[in-house]
Amino acid sequence: MTSAPSSPAQGSPVQERTLLTRMRRMASLVPTPWLITAGGAALLAATAAFGGLETVPPQPIPTVEPGEQYSGSDLELTVRNVELRAERGNAASFPDPQRGEKVLAVTVDVVNTFERPRMAAGAATVSPVVDGVLVEGIDAKPALAYADGSSGTVWLQPDVPVRVVLSWVVGADDLRDGDEVRLTLPDSTHSVGTSVQRGVDIWDEVVVGAVVTASVQEVPAAAGGTS
Repeated sequence: MTSAPSSPAQGSPVQERTLLTRMRRMASLVPTPWLITAGGAALLAATAAFGGLETVPPQPIPTVEPGEQYSGSDLELTVRNVELRAERGNAASFPDPQRGEKVLAVTVDVVNTFERPRMAAGAATVSPVVDGVLVEGIDAKPALAYADGSSGTVWLQPDVPVRVVLSWVVGADDLRDGDEVRLTLPDSTHSVGTSVQRGVDIWDEVVVGAVVTASVQEVPAAAGGTS
């Protein structure tokens, strides 16, 4: 006479596997949204226990003085002066003298700290490079030109300083000598493109990296064109 096989001892591997199987089957019957909701509720409960959700205050935008160097977007930018010109001089903007228009010209020293040459102007509306320097109250991007009067597109060679003139056409009564203007300097994030733009250097996520407040110096017509 054969005896019936003895049942597994409590805590044996067989029982553990059986229990784990049952738990997995029960979990599979619980809808996924319930699990997400339960997890969210647990997170909120834990957050409340530690004082609740707190809003992180935004960091203030740094200020830079004229003549002080700023680093951002793999560039070093130094605003030298802000002029209100009756004549365009070496700027790339063309005012209409019949309408009393003038040129707001900002002279900036630029050093490209990236390892490869870059254009000083960007194609996007919000630019991460030199034409991303904007005047508060003027929506348009500036026109760019070499300060020494050289013609052509402004290129930035690695570690080679270049002086450029950023300019806008303004109305006869928009600005006067001694007025203050606020310039915003760009910062951005560098990445290397993939897929269609594979290997292309990209600067995006453009933000205001610093603000410069400068006084406008009016240049009479007879003395226009200097930087």
